[in-house]
Amino acid sequence: MILACFACPSGFALAQESKWQASHDAGWNAYKEGRLDEAEKLLRAAEKESKAFGANDPRLAITLDHLSWVLCGKGKTGDAEPLAKRALAIREKALGADHPDVGKSLNTLACLYDMTGRPEQAKPLYVRDLAITEKAKGPGDPSVAAVLDNLATVDHVLGHTAGAEIAYKRALAIREKTPNANPIDLAPTLYNLGVLYLDQGKYPEAEPLLKRALSIREKVLGAQHPDVATSLEALGWCYSKQGKVAEAEPLLKRALSTFENALGPDHPHVARCCAKLAHVCRAQGKNAEAESCCKQALAAYEKAPDADPLGFAKALDEYANVLRDANRVAEAEKFAARAKAIREKHGQSGAVKQ
Repeated sequence: MILACFACPSGFALAQESKWQASHDAGWNAYKEGRLDEAEKLLRAAEKESKAFGANDPRLAITLDHLSWVLCGKGKTGDAEPLAKRALAIREKALGADHPDVGKSLNTLACLYDMTGRPEQAKPLYVRDLAITEKAKGPGDPSVAAVLDNLATVDHVLGHTAGAEIAYKRALAIREKTPNANPIDLAPTLYNLGVLYLDQGKYPEAEPLLKRALSIREKVLGAQHPDVATSLEALGWCYSKQGKVAEAEPLLKRALSTFENALGPDHPHVARCCAKLAHVCRAQGKNAEAESCCKQALAAYEKAPDADPLGFAKALDEYANVLRDANRVAEAEKFAARAKAIREKHGQSGAVKQ
């Protein structure tokens, strides 16, 4: 009897861990495959199960960290942030400040800051993550490339384009030298460097990188994955910036449809893509379509205005331009003034070019 009593807690613990692991792994796999609603449901279950291990158990941190990624993917950044912060705190306390898993949580929180328009808060977290990862894995490891990608993205937003290009190229070199690398790991670096060149007006350099990233994502992830939509959007915008608006329009429409199907009609990615499609429609004289796209973009941004405030400002400016084309000047000025107020609040002045 005594032996049986001693055996019960161990058996219970093993069963609990197995249950948590199954829910967690299924949820994380669903996230990676773009099934976000299913991912949230499974990771919420894993969160409840992991609480049995204790408030500062690293398994709870893993679940909270991954759940925050799912919530960010669904545009619920306000719900994701406290989970990401808690995961980081748990890992720092349980594992120590320089543990590689602490780097993972630093990356999660930094990405959240980045996607919500706070690059100045994201950068020091990425710098710390890079130091941890280089020490743990060595300077040529693919995980270092992943951090370099993210750090370069922040430098890009902050206007440090020379540093961003160096980091992207270093990341690309690491990935291409990695033996037996998964091709999908190369796609974000190709995409990010392409977008940097796109923003610099270096369209001949941007286009082949964006096409290559799109090709990899379509082949590996399937046509309906949100990352494929992101690549379609960027390539379409690259064509638009070169004046190839007729070529840009079908890519942006396909991107928009994919975002809507995968993420829902009110997601910030839908809003951003709608604003770009409005610009392309307006350039072709399709003013009714342009106005419809603007209204859809603004409706989505209104539901999550802090997701990307400067993107919101761009959408407001685009609608103001559509209204001016229709000689609705008084209405246009109201939207332009609102866009200006948002930019000034976030440290920019003057109209932002699309």
